[in-house]
Amino acid sequence: MLDILKRKQEYISCEWLEYGMHFAVNGLYYCDKYAHHGGNNEPVSSLKNDSTYDFKDFSLKRKKDIQKVRKGRILDRCKDCYLLKKSNWCNDNKIKHLAISTNLSCNSNCIYCFSHLNKKFFNSLKDIPIYYYLKKCIEKKIINSDCEIQFGGGEPLLNKEFELIMKLFKNNNFYNISLYSSGIKYSPIIEEFLKNDMLKSIIISPDAGNRDLYKKIKSVDKFEAVWQNIKKYAIAQGKNKSQVKVKYIIIPGINDNIKNIEEFIEQAKSCSVNYVLIDVEKEWYKNNYKSEQKVRQLFKLVRYFEKYTEKSCLNWGHNSSVCCAIEDYHSLYDDTF
Repeated sequence: MLDILKRKQEYISCEWLEYGMHFAVNGLYYCDKYAHHGGNNEPVSSLKNDSTYDFKDFSLKRKKDIQKVRKGRILDRCKDCYLLKKSNWCNDNKIKHLAISTNLSCNSNCIYCFSHLNKKFFNSLKDIPIYYYLKKCIEKKIINSDCEIQFGGGEPLLNKEFELIMKLFKNNNFYNISLYSSGIKYSPIIEEFLKNDMLKSIIISPDAGNRDLYKKIKSVDKFEAVWQNIKKYAIAQGKNKSQVKVKYIIIPGINDNIKNIEEFIEQAKSCSVNYVLIDVEKEWYKNNYKSEQKVRQLFKLVRYFEKYTEKSCLNWGHNSSVCCAIEDYHSLYDDTF
């Protein structure tokens, strides 16, 4: 079966189904998008404190599911997901994308987050301990040091194993790590990684350049504290000044205007940030990605963000849903100025 999967074949799939592993609060998945996209996305394996667990069931289930999609079937858990694309896939049974979100507690309460309307419940959920599983993954070479790691949550700094996991990565030369943080809590171990150029990125999304808009989006009054921490992280960076990335998520009807974009970029510049990201709220894109008119309006804001960032002598990049939009409508993006 494995030899068959190694052969290149054109069909509809995605990077996570082919090469992903996601440690989530309720189990082990292929995909890191289960909370936002697709249908009945049940965990492939449950996470229990089992010292004998060897990931064989995870690997076998993936092989069976990939066989199905190679025959043209879209898995129920993947239906309507905008990450699906037709390409020449070749599965070598290697994990190239690792996501960690084993705690859903957070010190922010973003209005676009799936946990927003029931924050008390999500903050009450216990962390799932996974240090042992990650250690075994490394020892058995299920994941290698070139694996792309996304460490989120919830807020990863509230994860009780956060420092333990980061030290495990450091001791095994795993530096291709993207951390997704609210920025409310400061971390000395993140500072250490930044000083030694050992992070791909820490991504913080204030989504606003003024206090009132920040409070409206985040439902907490931590604007000054977050930007102060961003500045401390930015100054702590070693030679790589693009490890600290500050993100602006466009939320239609809330901050989708030029004035707010300019305020955000000016705030980032004043805090010694060198790299800013632009994104759009995921559920909005999921619900509107088939509307060329709405995507065109999105691209106008993206293009303005790019130009104003360059004018401010900062570097910029696209993130998540905006990347998908550009891939889906690359000609439209190229024609938008």
